[in-house]
Amino acid sequence: MGDKHMRHFCASAYIIDPETKKILLVKHKKFGRWVQPGGHIEHDEFPEEAAVRETYEETGIKIKLLGERFPREEDFIRPLGIQKNRTESGIHIDFIYPAIPLNHKELTISDESTNIGWFTREQLETLNVFPDVKITMDYILKNYFNEVN
Repeated sequence: MGDKHMRHFCASAYIIDPETKKILLVKHKKFGRWVQPGGHIEHDEFPEEAAVRETYEETGIKIKLLGERFPREEDFIRPLGIQKNRTESGIHIDFIYPAIPLNHKELTISDESTNIGWFTREQLETLNVFPDVKITMDYILKNYFNEVN
């Protein structure tokens, strides 16, 4: 486990409600910070399947990923970004996708989180989030929902 160069492929979703423009975040147990839902890609899974599955497991919310399939219609959704996150266990390569919720039922919290909630962009200023969460939310609001700050 001491190898600092382990590579973990992950996928996560930035879920924004088109009506309220709020983002769904979970409070990560290990980091103590609010993050987008996501996790490791299983061996027989595509990144976009992992983002949808992990979101459902962590929040109880079913989502639709946004983004174009390029260059062919049957290709995968192009991720919004591929992040390089360094952790004690190595490098996490995280395919990030913008998404919208398909259901608004009760949020369910997984054992990986201590809290869960929907937040406005303004509320992120007072939450313990990584800077990239704000950068990404700004980008999605502007480019997918035509919201200008």
